[in-house]
Amino acid sequence: MPNPPDPLALAIALVRIPSESSDPIKTDSASPEHQVVAYLSEICRAAGLAHHTSTVLPGRDNLLVRLPNPGAPRLVIVAHLDTVSGRGMTAPFGGELRADCLWGRGACDDKGPLAAALAALLDLHGRGVRPAFDTTFVGTVDEECSLAGAEHLAREIGSFDLCLAMEPTDLKVINAHKGVYRCRVITRGKAVHSSHPEKGDNAILRMLPILADLQTFGAELAATTRHPRLGPASLAITTIQGGATLNMIPDSCEAAVDIRLLPEMTIIETAARIKALLAGRGEIVELFTGEGINTAMDHPLIDRFMATIRSAGVEPGPISAAFATDCSRLHHLGPCLVWGPGDIAQAHQLDEHIPVSQLRRATDILINFLSGGTR
Repeated sequence: MPNPPDPLALAIALVRIPSESSDPIKTDSASPEHQVVAYLSEICRAAGLAHHTSTVLPGRDNLLVRLPNPGAPRLVIVAHLDTVSGRGMTAPFGGELRADCLWGRGACDDKGPLAAALAALLDLHGRGVRPAFDTTFVGTVDEECSLAGAEHLAREIGSFDLCLAMEPTDLKVINAHKGVYRCRVITRGKAVHSSHPEKGDNAILRMLPILADLQTFGAELAATTRHPRLGPASLAITTIQGGATLNMIPDSCEAAVDIRLLPEMTIIETAARIKALLAGRGEIVELFTGEGINTAMDHPLIDRFMATIRSAGVEPGPISAAFATDCSRLHHLGPCLVWGPGDIAQAHQLDEHIPVSQLRRATDILINFLSGGTR
């Protein structure tokens, strides 16, 4: 790797290491992030940068990198190590440079932002610059599926003065985003030959009134909840499956429900609402939950970060987002912001890419912020 560290070279290398946490085509499903952690650990070891791993799930470790300044405000920077599947992409792990952009799975979500953050730490460490903050960088596992890495981190990191979650935001600061409650609703019936439907119990028919009630609940959320920037909470029925063959009454039916929560809505209350709505008519299997965030901007470290972004010629916002991040598991420990290079519209797309210019600018902004403007 070049010295001083090059965020582009780091991002290219990371894109070329598959780390798909779902529906993998090139990744060891038992340990999706292992190769990324091994690669980054070797970079830190070679640079003499303090680091260690922390086991979250069997074969899946968070990576923690330290740039200490005891007594200074505590800064945590998080970026996730996993990506969604590269299925359907022509060269998902090629890490190609075209039209001043880096292309490939994870280029903007989240290996480009990750590379910018780690390159900034490596730069300060390599130049012997003491950071303005007691800084911990964390590469988290399984952000795309369960937020397990962030949940584990929350149990061991303690409180902080500011957390920056590196995500593609076009270098604008997100201080508010929605949460999510995702579950599967299951109805059971009795399978019989379809020539005698009266002898069975059709699980699909059992599901229909539940779907109607869910739609009514979704309309209620849209009409009665409102955030000045996030808008209303929402409910969507995203998949439905039932039946095994054309000539059999189905004995089971499953529907997936995706509820986007406002920051003041809790997981416990939402789960209770769904349970009450079903009233024993079906089973509920929770799939994924994450709270929303709504970080107040009147904070000295946030003021400093916003000023650093403006000094680079970027208008930082703040803006809001409908998606959830690792901050969903961390915001109770201190103020959280979401920020980084790349466009979220490119995340999870077949043509995922990130502009090289944004990647380099993000690195420079972080270097200046971390060093207190000494560069």
